[in-house]
Amino acid sequence: MILKQIHNISLVLLLICSSCIDTKVDSIFINLEHAESSINYSSIFERVEYINLDAGEECLLSGIKKIYFDSDTLIFQDSKNEGVFVFNLKDHKLVSHINRIGQGPEEYHKDNAIAVDSTSNLIHIYDMMNFKVNVYTYKGEYAYSYKIEYFMRDFAWMDNLLLIIQPCINKVYKRNGVWLYKPIEKQESLLLEHDGDDQSFEFMSTYIEQSENKIYYYDRNDDCIYLINNKSISRLYKIDLKQKVPLDIRTASNQNPKDLNMKSMMFDFVPSPHSVLLCYFMFGEKENPYRYVLINSKTKETIIFKKFINDMDDILFADNKTFCINDQSWCRLSQQSEDSETVQLQIMYLKDQFVHH
Repeated sequence: MILKQIHNISLVLLLICSSCIDTKVDSIFINLEHAESSINYSSIFERVEYINLDAGEECLLSGIKKIYFDSDTLIFQDSKNEGVFVFNLKDHKLVSHINRIGQGPEEYHKDNAIAVDSTSNLIHIYDMMNFKVNVYTYKGEYAYSYKIEYFMRDFAWMDNLLLIIQPCINKVYKRNGVWLYKPIEKQESLLLEHDGDDQSFEFMSTYIEQSENKIYYYDRNDDCIYLINNKSISRLYKIDLKQKVPLDIRTASNQNPKDLNMKSMMFDFVPSPHSVLLCYFMFGEKENPYRYVLINSKTKETIIFKKFINDMDDILFADNKTFCINDQSWCRLSQQSEDSETVQLQIMYLKDQFVHH
């Protein structure tokens, strides 16, 4: 009993000590008005390759919200709530489609977020309405479930702990920040927390990207990107965006579209050790509302542009989402016909340093 108490105290102290944040990062000023028309693939990527997944008629994949690459397994969370799809990377066949909508003990109301435990080959699916996480095997078999006592926008599984993300300052959610949590023991440790005025305006976007044993987190409150690993958090980038949505607009109960006109918020980001790609959504811009910013991690040099040009082949991509596979590569969903039974991923291998002419 005493040894168990000592173990629990040691764990809590370890988690508390992990919450220190390195804040010595200079701001990077970004003005989206200075965007170039385009940038070529060859400026950023060494080469591109393709993975063709045999989805069959059963796969109703409409788009990708999240993607995970395990050593021999590929996992998608569908962007329009069609469930979770698991593929075998050796034969490119569909292994399972997890879409257990319902109110039963092995079912969920909605797959609000997913996390993958690649060590145990388990998929955690968060049901926000029922404050519950259901856990399934890669084969789609129900394993177990556990309760979550608070709202979370996203989460990840690392070092046998949940990394919980709730980035929205809103009284409904009661807390705002990032923390580590052991669901069985109900032990938690705060990594990052924000206080501030209640913000009614929420802009849903990518919150985290997972690369190997690291997690990158974009915090919309202070426009920073953080690195989380070894139960600690450090600030990598501090963004000073000229077109940032002002606080008085974020806190207003009803937003006037005119107040948001030509303002911008982060839509997506993709990290690597050498660079990070930011994708912003420009309100009021009808023709092409997206703006990209590529930042050199070492020099903090930036390139701002409106679109990618694939000058390596003639394959088109389906949307503006880009995903991180690992430290060396990113991926996108290729454009495909509605009756196609094949899902094609474009794998882009990064250069050590981007070249811009």
